Amino acid sequence: MARTGIDADQYPLLAKLAKELTAPSRAILGREHEIQQILAALCRPEVSNVMLTGDAGAGKTALVQATMLVDTDRLYLEVDPARMIAEAGDSEQMAAILKSFFDEAERWGHQQDRELVLFIDEFHQIVQLSDAAVEAIKPVLAASGSRGIRIIAATTYEEFHQHIAPNQPLVERLQRINLASPDEETTVAILAGMAEHYGVGDQFLSDQMFRLIYEYTERYVPASAQPRKSILVLDAMVGWNRLAGSRMDRRLLAQVLAESVGVDVAFGVDGAAIKKNLDATVFAQDLATSTVARRLQLAVADLNDPTRPMASLLFTGSTGVGKAVTCDTLIPVCDAEGAVVFRRAGDITSTDRLFNRSGQPVAVPGIFPQGRRPVYRVTLADGRHVDVSDNHLWAVRVAGEDPGVGHTVLSTSALMARGLRRDAGGRSVMRFAVPMNEAVAWPVRDLATHPYVMGVLVGCGRLRVGHAPALTLSGGCQPPVAQLVNELVGAAGAVAATAGHSWQFLQPDRGTAKVSGTTVATLDRMRTYVRAVDVCGAYPEVYNTYAADRRIPPVYLCASIEQRWELVRGLFDTDAQIRTDENGRVTLVYQAGSDGLADDICRLLRSLGLTVTCTVTDHLTRAGNQGRTHEIVVRASQVPLETFFRTQGRRAEARLAAQKGTWPHFDHVGIASIQPLDRSEEMVCFYVDDEEHLFQSGDFVVTHNTQLTKELARLLFGDDQRHLLRFDMTEFAEDTSLSMFRSELTRRVWDRPHSVLLFDEIEKASPLVIRVLMQVLDDARLLDDNRREVSFLDTYIVLTTNAGSEIYQTIGDYESSDTGSGENMEAYDKLIRRSITKTTSANRFPVELLGRIDAIVPFQPLSRATLRRVVRSKLRDVVQAVLVKHDVHVQVDKRVLDYLVADHAETDSDAGGARAAVRRLTNDVTTELAAYINQHPTDKYLRIDVTGELVSEHKDLLHSDARIEVRPTSLGAPSMSID
Repeated sequence: MARTGIDADQYPLLAKLAKELTAPSRAILGREHEIQQILAALCRPEVSNVMLTGDAGAGKTALVQATMLVDTDRLYLEVDPARMIAEAGDSEQMAAILKSFFDEAERWGHQQDRELVLFIDEFHQIVQLSDAAVEAIKPVLAASGSRGIRIIAATTYEEFHQHIAPNQPLVERLQRINLASPDEETTVAILAGMAEHYGVGDQFLSDQMFRLIYEYTERYVPASAQPRKSILVLDAMVGWNRLAGSRMDRRLLAQVLAESVGVDVAFGVDGAAIKKNLDATVFAQDLATSTVARRLQLAVADLNDPTRPMASLLFTGSTGVGKAVTCDTLIPVCDAEGAVVFRRAGDITSTDRLFNRSGQPVAVPGIFPQGRRPVYRVTLADGRHVDVSDNHLWAVRVAGEDPGVGHTVLSTSALMARGLRRDAGGRSVMRFAVPMNEAVAWPVRDLATHPYVMGVLVGCGRLRVGHAPALTLSGGCQPPVAQLVNELVGAAGAVAATAGHSWQFLQPDRGTAKVSGTTVATLDRMRTYVRAVDVCGAYPEVYNTYAADRRIPPVYLCASIEQRWELVRGLFDTDAQIRTDENGRVTLVYQAGSDGLADDICRLLRSLGLTVTCTVTDHLTRAGNQGRTHEIVVRASQVPLETFFRTQGRRAEARLAAQKGTWPHFDHVGIASIQPLDRSEEMVCFYVDDEEHLFQSGDFVVTHNTQLTKELARLLFGDDQRHLLRFDMTEFAEDTSLSMFRSELTRRVWDRPHSVLLFDEIEKASPLVIRVLMQVLDDARLLDDNRREVSFLDTYIVLTTNAGSEIYQTIGDYESSDTGSGENMEAYDKLIRRSITKTTSANRFPVELLGRIDAIVPFQPLSRATLRRVVRSKLRDVVQAVLVKHDVHVQVDKRVLDYLVADHAETDSDAGGARAAVRRLTNDVTTELAAYINQHPTDKYLRIDVTGELVSEHKDLLHSDARIEVRPTSLGAPSMSID
């Protein structure tokens, strides 16, 4: 006998392709009318067939099971379409299988004198298989009443319209019954019965928990239907109750929703502390943080509009709020002419460009002094370090997490709190890793010496003029390298000195035939050699130096990518070793004889995105002196191993090594340690114009900056990376990008429905893209590529715009505030709105969006009072530094502050704010003070004054003739306060 209880010998297909429909595991509620509809259709004398259509999860199978309990005279069998298709083997055989199957069903009914009801779920699978199959089933459906066969087919609305509705004769043979999702009361009753059935009903004192399940699944799982989605949630709660004894309460419900849907309904935000938490990292923007906090209060209290996203905010003005690195940190930069190499963080201006992770220059629209903060040294696994504040942000990959998750952004203090190491199978490994930088794209430099030649000279040049004025390479230099140098310097030939101890190069006006066999001494007398001064005399770091004192000229360290690679090839062709360890891992090793050269080479290699470590070994020289060897090891690269060499022999050696061993590729480097330095320093943060907001700092360490949007994500979700979904709207400027935008938006929100959506520079988006965004703001729903409904109800939408910038320029001049309290800004609210909507050309804001935004969040330029506080603090630091370093006491006249802030600094929203005033302090005051101290080292009491008239003192002056003057003052004169 088969699993149906039907004799398999007499009815082989019926027994194999169908099974008795099982009874429902619990009571089916609220479907009385649909059951009566089905029974009436089955009682029809001729066409006794039903087509159940409804969303997945609406309960189509459960409805048939409930009907079976009422209709006990008929035998209900469930047909397996997948098994039927497999039995047929191909579409051509399907018609024959169907005909034989229904013939057996009819024969069984006549012999048993009992009607059969065949339930075929996913009916569209049979229909879409072949036209022959459809034609085979039509006669059965047309005469089902007379043949004693009743068929109940089921499918979803979408599959019905796609595969069944086009075949009108087939539709006419099926009485369609649409199965709507049950209402709240019915679903609650189903859940209550389910809880009683599984023995947890006593944990629910009322139906409130069931109503919450219904409400949350309706809100956050729009692509599924009731009651299935509510049943699945309660089913998961029962599972945790059985496993861990978890109580069936709101906490467990929140846990299940977070795990299954990705939504945090617990919303663990302290409503009273929202403003305080935002102000901790967003400085002097009281109005902006207050506006955001007020909107979040609605969400915390669950009193926001349940049919729209949690909040929608438009950020206008200066939105960048960064995290702090020390002002003394050297950062690779590029100015407008490409002339700057490294600059102190404290000296960077808005005209400079930093480098993003991929090495491309990016603008710095925001620079924010942070005052004095405790310093922490973050050291990476390859020895690089950077000094930052405790709240500096890091984009890290967390060990043990799926790399596809992306980066998590954590502060320095959060990294320390979570612990920097974790156990992995009995061994301790670094928990966090930051992205490796890619090659910094500095511009092409005008170099007097070819970079390959410079690398060779640094590696094996004999350049002391006292030894020989000729350009000389050591005897260890291989002939192919000497020949390349000969070609690149335009010489007439490379000549090996006596006994092969060195190489020298013939002048181009002397042919090699004239001097064949001539000794170096004779060549010296004939002056037929290329002179070192002609090749590298412009670079004192190399020319006329001993090898131990040699450095790489700074201009070469900031040359273009290809120029730096040529420099590397010159170094590595002469002095690099290729090593393979016992595990087959290949490394490149270069030995440098001095600290300075080792630092230069490490910086050179790191600027090209290479993973480099340096170890120092002390040893005794042949003369018995103490010496040091620096072993620089390149452990991985994003380029083939042969890229490091230029000569054919060395490139062949590299290819062979890479074929036999493993040349690793590391795209991240671990964080080895974080140490407090027991001191505080001035800090500054940058907002970089890059989607990732990552920039290269110090020794090309990829680090992070943030903004209020990121603080919002961290506050709401405890994670400002995975739950912050950023969209650069300049990428969706064309109408053709509509499909890509919809696809990416719905995909990312489907994966992370509980998130902050940041739409940067919304005014750049295509009008078609704006329409899609309007739909999201209106009803918080959007269909994805799979026609699933994606919910935006649990998202916080932030739009940023540059529209209205002229209003902020006016505010910066006349109505700036020391705290950003907004007392003056409120008067400008209408003007801001009008300016936003009236802006034209590239910065035009879509007017139709403004009415759908919950709140405009204005970021206010800093006031002159704030500038005075910043500059006053800087002046005091200068006075203290001079006292400590030079034992010189300095007084500062109060007019100096007026000179720096009132006469020269700007509050224009585009002017750089406090940074411009601090830059003026450095250029006019600190530099003047330093020059005086250097010229008068014995003067121990000085005074800084302003000579001339200030515009701030005489309003009728068009231009100030004031200047800073440093002069000596009397011994022990009291210091004047800096007002």
